[in-house]
Amino acid sequence: MKKIFSQLHRPAKRAFVIGWLIVFVMLAASTVLYIGAGSLFDYYIAVDISEKLLAWVRPACIAACSGSIALEFFSKRRENT
Repeated sequence: MKKIFSQLHRPAKRAFVIGWLIVFVMLAASTVLYIGAGSLFDYYIAVDISEKLLAWVRPACIAACSGSIALEFFSKRRENT
């Protein structure tokens, strides 16, 4: 995996890392809201926001991977022409 990641162009690496950081932050926020619902936050609002964040994690993962692949494709294509 490290070898593959080292061969990526800089924009593709950046999109991949930033995308996965966003996913991690969304999961962490969802977890904090869900665990803190009722004790730290208003229960119904916290659970609702937590579920919405969790529902958007999968599309964010797909967007991060697709964006990274697209940027790498266009970088390789530009490099070959």
